[in-house]
Amino acid sequence: MLTPLAGENLDLGRTAAALKHTASGGKTALVLSAGGMYGAYQAGVWKTLSERFQPDLIVGASVGSLNGWLIAGGVSGGDLVHRWLSLDLASELRWRLPRSLSDGFLDGELLEQWAREMCRDYSPRIEYGLVATEVPSLRPKLFRGAEITWRHLAASCAVPLVLRHHRIDGVYYTDGGLVDPCPLWAAVEMGADRIVAVNVLKTRPLAIQAMAAAARARGLCRPSHFPGVEIIDISPSGSLGSPRDAMYWTRANAERWVELGMTNASEKMRAPRNIWL
Repeated sequence: MLTPLAGENLDLGRTAAALKHTASGGKTALVLSAGGMYGAYQAGVWKTLSERFQPDLIVGASVGSLNGWLIAGGVSGGDLVHRWLSLDLASELRWRLPRSLSDGFLDGELLEQWAREMCRDYSPRIEYGLVATEVPSLRPKLFRGAEITWRHLAASCAVPLVLRHHRIDGVYYTDGGLVDPCPLWAAVEMGADRIVAVNVLKTRPLAIQAMAAAARARGLCRPSHFPGVEIIDISPSGSLGSPRDAMYWTRANAERWVELGMTNASEKMRAPRNIWL
């Protein structure tokens, strides 16, 4: 643990680094990955980060787009955690026989209701972008600012065969994390040269790896290396659970993931090399 004097010096160092970066015109981004119910981990990370870190812009994919929208709209770390610990309705998933595969086998009415409410109750106070994936091309697309509606949020979360795809401007879109679960490229495209990436899918399921491989084969993947961009990666230090856990909410899992997110974020903030965080 830092002594008060050491803590003061570290804070001064962070302040000086932040002022220097602001003067140079750089932007710091928070990028939130896909991950279903693992999004509770992101809430835990934000609860800790928000105590001293405020990004210039936020990018999200899939569940990260929902968390990102709320954070950009001014929701505190404590309130975001409370939301994740109160998702009792999400434990009552209803499966169905869809009219077409693009409608998904899971009734997504609850998710779409949440997306509508989020767009009604909050609007970004800082730059915000989300990624959705075009169907059938598998081309990731960045949507920004005022063009985003509840349909964009719902589309970014629309896991293929599970949740309904959404048609936007004549094009169908699905899960924003399908090709790249943590789209750093989108933050760079929005002008970021420093990124805090919260990636709950550091180790991706085989199905997602296969989709990404197909996209790479068609030349649709965005860059994954960004010279000159500083990146701090915050990922789970242990397993979050099974793919089933990522789909079915339980309070016990949510509490465990929130706690782990808080712990991992604290560890990153204490690292000397992350002085600007």
